[in-house]
Amino acid sequence: MVLGFPEPIDVPIHAHPGAPSALGVLSYNGPLGQRGSGVPALATGVFFHEAFVGRDWPIIGDRYRGFPSLLADLKRSVPGVRLIKPDPVPEGLLARVHTPGYLERVRRAWYYEAARLTVGGAVRACEMVWRGELDNAVVFLVAAGHHAHRDYAWGGTYLSCIGPVLLRLRELGLRKLAYLDTDAHHADGARDILMGDREVLHVCFCHQDVEEDGGTKICVDVGWSTTDEAYLGLVREVLKKVRAFGPEMIVHFLGHDTHREDYGSLGLSEDFFVELAGEINSLAQEVCDGRYVILHGGGANRRVAEHIWPRIIRLLAGRGGST
Repeated sequence: MVLGFPEPIDVPIHAHPGAPSALGVLSYNGPLGQRGSGVPALATGVFFHEAFVGRDWPIIGDRYRGFPSLLADLKRSVPGVRLIKPDPVPEGLLARVHTPGYLERVRRAWYYEAARLTVGGAVRACEMVWRGELDNAVVFLVAAGHHAHRDYAWGGTYLSCIGPVLLRLRELGLRKLAYLDTDAHHADGARDILMGDREVLHVCFCHQDVEEDGGTKICVDVGWSTTDEAYLGLVREVLKKVRAFGPEMIVHFLGHDTHREDYGSLGLSEDFFVELAGEINSLAQEVCDGRYVILHGGGANRRVAEHIWPRIIRLLAGRGGST
């Protein structure tokens, strides 16, 4: 099955009987936990497109205005950082996640092509990390994310990222995925798409305590106001469950809308986000050979974005999380 990516699929495809999700997911029925290509890792991939700059995107505004120079400086100063321009996700892959009627409507929106670039970056990043072409990755997003259901969307995220990512990874041999969401709001669209697939552990840190789908779909109530240490304490408890689940990759939807100066404030500081990424990166090193991909979730505060993301990228590249 060809999805429009440069490399051919390098494993046979079989329906996976243990994962009856609404996506009709596919999986490789063979050895698990092996990177596909054997190519030496090229450190940290940073997926960004210049089309994300200079537009007032729904909810997040022009938060990437300063990123072209910021990322160029980061690439020059941090060995092992690779800047990668995403291509649009193939529409055929979107059609396996979203309904025809919804795609027909969203194609008319001014942000549709940028959303396709976003999803294309997420899919490509996860593919490259799985194959061993990158150690880990950060993907910057506009107009796509965790509020996109199969047949409707809201909240500035109009195409699913995790649906296409999961389909592509299953084609490449992945079986078990952990998807963690630390945005300010409930990941309703992602939960809708992932429900029923018990080989995906989806943990959403939001404002309710829920455990369903055989314990593989979890919501954690972080409250409406908290501290860095209290939130990190909840994360550490959940990471015990992630460790026990044994994922082959961790994908993390990391929003900074929870920052004390952003629209979903929970009272958190800039340091929190770097510590959070460090905790999850350490677990990824332990349980899944470091396969960790961060998707930039909510947050409109440019100052916060420009402060935390260079630190997170430095951390992933093995240079610590200092400024």
